[in-house]
Amino acid sequence: MSSPSLSAVFRATVFQLTLLSCAAFVVISLIILWGVTGYYITSLRDQVEDRITEESAFIKETYERDGVLAAEQVFEINGRLIWREGDIYERLEEREIVAVLRADDDVVLAGYPGLWANVGWGDAELDHDEIDDPITTLQIELDTDLFLTVGLFYPPEIWELENFRRAAAVALFVIVLPLSLITGYFLSRSVYRRLDTLSLTAETVASGSLHTRAPIRGNGDEFDRLSEGINRMLDRLEAANRNIEAVSVGVAHDLKTPLANIGGRLELIGRDLGDNAAIEAHVAAADAHLKTLLGTFDALLRLGEVEAGQRKAAFREVDLSEVATDLGASFEPVFEEATKSLDQAIHSGIMVLGDRDLLAQLMSNLLENALEHARDGARVWIRLGMAGGRATLEIGDDGPGIPAHLKARVFERFYRAESSRTTPGSGLGLSLVKAIADLHEASLSLDQDAPGSVFRLIFPAQD
Repeated sequence: MSSPSLSAVFRATVFQLTLLSCAAFVVISLIILWGVTGYYITSLRDQVEDRITEESAFIKETYERDGVLAAEQVFEINGRLIWREGDIYERLEEREIVAVLRADDDVVLAGYPGLWANVGWGDAELDHDEIDDPITTLQIELDTDLFLTVGLFYPPEIWELENFRRAAAVALFVIVLPLSLITGYFLSRSVYRRLDTLSLTAETVASGSLHTRAPIRGNGDEFDRLSEGINRMLDRLEAANRNIEAVSVGVAHDLKTPLANIGGRLELIGRDLGDNAAIEAHVAAADAHLKTLLGTFDALLRLGEVEAGQRKAAFREVDLSEVATDLGASFEPVFEEATKSLDQAIHSGIMVLGDRDLLAQLMSNLLENALEHARDGARVWIRLGMAGGRATLEIGDDGPGIPAHLKARVFERFYRAESSRTTPGSGLGLSLVKAIADLHEASLSLDQDAPGSVFRLIFPAQD
């Protein structure tokens, strides 16, 4: 199979969903990244501002209480009020406050002369030959033409968080998105190939090749499960198609003879118009053939109704023991007349969920099958009991049995063994039995009983 084109892969839903999910991941990651780092950066800034505010309030309080000389003393470092550039290194390293007290906005009374700022909060840089780290400042007016500026260098954690945030954002866009594109492409191509295989299988089947099946890799993934489901559907479709062919052939084969006989009788009636006795015989024979035709069509309609499950809605508790007993009593004289015996071993009170009429039809078809095909003097039996909490019905005989190679076909529509072609019947009796058993979810099997055959039904356990 050729590789799918780029345009086909890009149009694939899997690729689009992969790309969309990766884009959503990047966006959500950026939101979380910005939110978390922003929270910590804001927290660090708040700590800086709290220290600046606290120091500013202390100096202002000192000034208001003790005057400007006392306020100047707060700035003293090693006996000096005016700081040198070298003093700033230690302030930066120890994360200490940097401040300046000015008169007339340009005369330095105390502190570091290189600290300049505007009134209020702001970010500034020191007038320093080597230190260019930004600093957060607060400038307040202590008195007319007396200004206090207090600042604190940015904590290095803020720079680290901001650098990390930028690097992570770049990585998400430069690495994650391209990788998602590549991953989505190869993933989509693999999925596309699997789906294309299933599509090709469907097209092949649609062209008439019902034996084609979807490939299964054997790893149990969702595509294998889908393939298994498609193959089961195709198996049933192929079986249904074979069944339709068998029905068509069976209908043509089994209806051709009675129709030909009816046509022949009509010709004989035209020939024997002057002979009333002959006409009556021809009419009686044609009527018998017509009843055979009607019986076949009635069986087909009933079989279709059962297989469609139309009768299941009317299921109720049925006394299977009573149904079996009544049928046994009805068939017993018929078996005696045919020089065969019917033994009955029916336990009472066995209940199943189902349709009484259909269950009676099932047993009647099995008994008629035994009556028709068992040898003269054969012994036929009905056994009904419980086994493992399940109702079990057996109808069997000690006749010649059914060859092993034909057992799988006895439930097919219109199937009749060559030895049965000369006997009356449509070949639908056992098909109807199978359909009724399936409708009742009962297990139906045909067992050899050396000699003879046994039809065994095991009904579902009752709650």
